[in-house]
Amino acid sequence: MVTNEMIDHLADLSKLYINEKDYEKYVKQCSDILTEINKINLVEIKTDEIMISPSDNVNCYSEDVIESHISKDLAFKNAKRVKGDYITVPKVLGDE
Repeated sequence: MVTNEMIDHLADLSKLYINEKDYEKYVKQCSDILTEINKINLVEIKTDEIMISPSDNVNCYSEDVIESHISKDLAFKNAKRVKGDYITVPKVLGDE
């Protein structure tokens, strides 16, 4: 059974203030929640198999294959600023 002290403890953990007149309401609500949880705990599960996913798909990824690509010179051709092997861009974050 849920007591006022338990509600005080939950309120303290939650950093909530509870009026004295609301204790009865919260005791009932917490008791109802625990009753429902107990019902769930009483359900018998007849299989030891754990379902990780509702789908039977297993690693349906494609292999990484390098196909035709452009050269570095062609990639840098239209870049406004290049420094070594990198394209430089304007700074977008302020000093604030």
